[in-house]
Amino acid sequence: MAQPIPNIEELLARAGTRSLNSALFNIAHSYARAGDMATSAIFSANDADFAAPAIMCKSFAIELLLKFFLVIPYPTAQTKADIDTLGVDLHGHKYSDLYDRISPAYQQKIAASFSKVTGKVTDAAAFRSVLLALGDDPFVFWRYIYEKAGMHTLDIPLLEQTLLAMGKAAEVARTRIAPTAP
Repeated sequence: MAQPIPNIEELLARAGTRSLNSALFNIAHSYARAGDMATSAIFSANDADFAAPAIMCKSFAIELLLKFFLVIPYPTAQTKADIDTLGVDLHGHKYSDLYDRISPAYQQKIAASFSKVTGKVTDAAAFRSVLLALGDDPFVFWRYIYEKAGMHTLDIPLLEQTLLAMGKAAEVARTRIAPTAP
């Protein structure tokens, strides 16, 4: 028996209002989960075509977390318009450009989280190099992979470690400003 299709409008209405940082965090988490599902499908379906969506989703999750760290200093911002009014630039896909706009204090926290995840001491500048090693804009690259000739690879363990470290750093930052954030 087929499952009934849920009313998406009802589900969205239940979400209620939330800060922009909360929306970025939650959507990044959802993209990470979608990436995990695509990764699982590589093996369960024995289909390597799921690699590009897995990488793209996880890469976009990292991009959204970088944008989260640009927004977190403004916990009352509800919309992008609020952030634009404050002069915060969320535009772009390049990891290094986004990372360079994050406050040094949050850069250090991200690097410390990466150190903890990898067991390798990493400072803010070294973490920036990690982002560059991932291709600096892998979301765009892997989103349009069908346009590229030849075989392409990415350091998947590095992608996973980076996503995990950024997610953990974001969780900590989030609980410090709003212990009950949705």
